[in-house]
Amino acid sequence: MLRAMQGFHQDAEDHWVAELACGHTQHVRHQPPFTLRPWVLTPEGRAERIGQHLECPACDQREMPAGHVAYRRTPSFTRETVPKALLGRHDTKAGVWALLCVTSGALEFVEVQGQSESHVVINAGERAIIRPEVEHRVGLLAERPGVPEEKLEFYVEFWRAPPR
Repeated sequence: MLRAMQGFHQDAEDHWVAELACGHTQHVRHQPPFTLRPWVLTPEGRAERIGQHLECPACDQREMPAGHVAYRRTPSFTRETVPKALLGRHDTKAGVWALLCVTSGALEFVEVQGQSESHVVINAGERAIIRPEVEHRVGLLAERPGVPEEKLEFYVEFWRAPPR
């Protein structure tokens, strides 16, 4: 998944690390002849790369960035109280991750990428990780014949990097 570079810092070994909009970081070394990134060696070169994108494998694997903390939680919602906004396509801001936590029943989590959608059923006791700036929605499951309907209850918890 492509993520914008927002800044840079050096690690303990003086290697340059890109700070991505998702909250992850990624080394951006200049190691000829294998990796050619001469732009990382100058302040001007790094400044020109702000806003450009790098592939973020950690986002692809739905890994919440280390150090992120929960800062807000919605009330618990039921089938009757789920806000219409959650049923429609929406996303979180850059750097804001979320956990969709189902406490009883089951809920469909739909993630939209371009023209395709991935659908996952989240059951009681399970959660889905919601990545920043990725369109998604929830869906209410229809009653299943022969399966007693369990009351749906879920909430969303929002995570971000702690204030500096």
